[in-house]
Amino acid sequence: METITRNIISFYELDEKWQAEAVDNLGGSAEDCQFLEPDKNHVPEVHILWDLSECMINKGNFEGFEYNCTIGLTNNSGMLLNISDCGEVAEFIII
Repeated sequence: METITRNIISFYELDEKWQAEAVDNLGGSAEDCQFLEPDKNHVPEVHILWDLSECMINKGNFEGFEYNCTIGLTNNSGMLLNISDCGEVAEFIII
């Protein structure tokens, strides 16, 4: 299980290629969303832009990983996130 840490950023902090991806994914609501900052080596054609629009408060512990919110990905997978108290950083795992 790999724990990943990313900054939480606004639509306007994304570069142009990721802003275009956000609009493709979310339409007119993209500008109102927050996102996990994409890795500098990632590109929209290959990698996912994680938006936090579906994030739900849900506290728990999964195999030692403390989380405070979740995002459902498919019928049998999800993302567990530990968002910092200041709301600027998220640690997450995908299960």
